[in-house]
Amino acid sequence: MMLNPILEKDLKTKMRSWRTFVLLSLYLAFLGGVLYLYFLSNNIMFDIYGYSTFNPRIAVNAYNVIAMFQFSLLALIVPALTSTAISGERERQTLDLLLCSGISTLSIIMGKLLVSVANIMLLVVASLPILGMVFLFGGISFWEVLLMFLYYIITAFMAASLGIFLSVTFRKNVTAIIASYICFAILAVGPVIALFIWGVFFGRNYSGEITYGFIAKFLFPSPGFGFISFLAGGHSSMFGFGSLVNEINNFIERDPSWLRHFKPWMLNSIFNIVFSCFLIYLSAWKLNPIKKRKRK
Repeated sequence: MMLNPILEKDLKTKMRSWRTFVLLSLYLAFLGGVLYLYFLSNNIMFDIYGYSTFNPRIAVNAYNVIAMFQFSLLALIVPALTSTAISGERERQTLDLLLCSGISTLSIIMGKLLVSVANIMLLVVASLPILGMVFLFGGISFWEVLLMFLYYIITAFMAASLGIFLSVTFRKNVTAIIASYICFAILAVGPVIALFIWGVFFGRNYSGEITYGFIAKFLFPSPGFGFISFLAGGHSSMFGFGSLVNEINNFIERDPSWLRHFKPWMLNSIFNIVFSCFLIYLSAWKLNPIKKRKRK
């Protein structure tokens, strides 16, 4: 099996760099620090006389907190890793050499994209032992964690595709980075704002029932909407996330449409995959210096 030359070259150079080790160390130290501070805030975890009153729900709450911090960090890291992939080559004046090497533009885009996703997968896999601590107390299955990591990879793939496309579009690294964060924020918050605007201006005149299917038609592009599926529910949870998850699950079960069979992460994952394929094709087309002209 022949490995993508861009992927092979970047993996060798980046994985041998000290920056990868520093980034991985800081990432794990941050997640570990968040988990430690959360357990420290519940003094009963460190009280040798408090084991009899220990609430196993604390471990599930810790899982929610770590999952949210991890998802937020990935949303911050991915645009920075990918938005300079092509614009960086252009600033170093090596893009023309890359285009003249005989490698197709699609292979260049896929190579840069897979390198970024590989870095994210390294961070995700390395954080397994930290999330695995909740298994000591129960409440979370290993399958749920793996499913959440799969969603992380799909979301990272979409964010990386968006960053690559903007890196092809803009010539400067700074401009591409800023545009990547703005566009990702629009995807994450824009559907929520659109639903709020609809509720303010058109909600009063709407005679139908507000169902899960109706809301999903607004929110399916938002990564936050998909991430809600992986928060653990319960009667008592930090920041009320357990009650929110329970309400969402009941809302989905009461929905009469076919959308009730699709959880939020499924709808968002389908959008992410389709949107990523479109951006990859568009990026390869824009990067191609010789575009086919229409025959007269």
